[in-house]
Amino acid sequence: MKRKMIIMALCLGMGLALTLGAVEKLSKPQSKDALKKMEKADKALKNKDIDAALALYNEVILLEPDYAPAYFTSAQLLRVKEVYDLALANYEKALAISPDFTLALNEYIRTLMILSRKASELNDLQKAGIYYEKILNIKNIEATHPQEFQHAVYQMGSLAYTQQDFNKSIAAFQRFLAIPEIEKKALSHSALANYMLGINYSRLAQPDKANPYLEKFISGPQDEMTTPWLPLSYYLLANNNYLALDKQIQLIRVEKTGDALSKFNRIADAAKASTGIQPNFARAIELKPDFEDAYVLLGNYYFFCQDFDNALKAYNDLIAKFPASPEIATYKSFLQSIDKQREAMKTLKAKKKTK
Repeated sequence: MKRKMIIMALCLGMGLALTLGAVEKLSKPQSKDALKKMEKADKALKNKDIDAALALYNEVILLEPDYAPAYFTSAQLLRVKEVYDLALANYEKALAISPDFTLALNEYIRTLMILSRKASELNDLQKAGIYYEKILNIKNIEATHPQEFQHAVYQMGSLAYTQQDFNKSIAAFQRFLAIPEIEKKALSHSALANYMLGINYSRLAQPDKANPYLEKFISGPQDEMTTPWLPLSYYLLANNNYLALDKQIQLIRVEKTGDALSKFNRIADAAKASTGIQPNFARAIELKPDFEDAYVLLGNYYFFCQDFDNALKAYNDLIAKFPASPEIATYKSFLQSIDKQREAMKTLKAKKKTK
């Protein structure tokens, strides 16, 4: 508790110093009454009487409602008191009156950064998103505050994805990657932005847009921040191709023309032509040996290729690796189906030869 009080006292002192310095540098109001109240507020601040100073600045605002420095100083005092919503409103009023008020803009952004971090720490993602949105909506933010913009736009992308607003997440990460020389400035985060774009487009079932981002992430430099996401990247890349193959297979199966053997062979040809499936599922398993879904889809892929030996191996590995899986009965049943399908294919091919 004592430590918390010391920190609060330090923050209060810093806030007061900043406000006093700002008051001395800002332009004076036209009203003599307003000026006198500001002088009284200055004395109150020197005595660390925040409430008295704030009340006096509220009176200044009533006397001169278009005097931007009064809103700014009021906002500074409200921030010291941790009355953040009113502080933001007063920063915004100051900037609405005087858009080139650099000091107010700096402190407004600083406050938004503090609040977005606090909200994120409390897992209040909606509120954090609101604060980041305010930062990103500031005119020319990319040029005037590049570091804050870089942080805010990346965090907005992450928050939007968590809230399953995939299009908003895509827009944020694309904006992040559009920052000049971002790969030099933030190598790991730019790589992860590609990864997140790949995931977002995958969630939107747009593999043609997802795969280039996933491929770029996989082929790029890796470090302790990016490496943990490689298995899922390989899996998603394989799965996107697998889903496209599955659509082809469904179309072949519902066709009214062609015999069973012809359809099976066409399915096998389509599967073998889908070169982005097997190596990426295999790599996902190599990097993450407990990746259950990767074993399932890899086994299915071999089955479609009529590579029954590898299909059996994949499903045997799956059953051995995940004996407690809730899907274990399904896996064992499909394992038997693979053998039956192999025998059925032999029978169909033998009949075709005798014709």
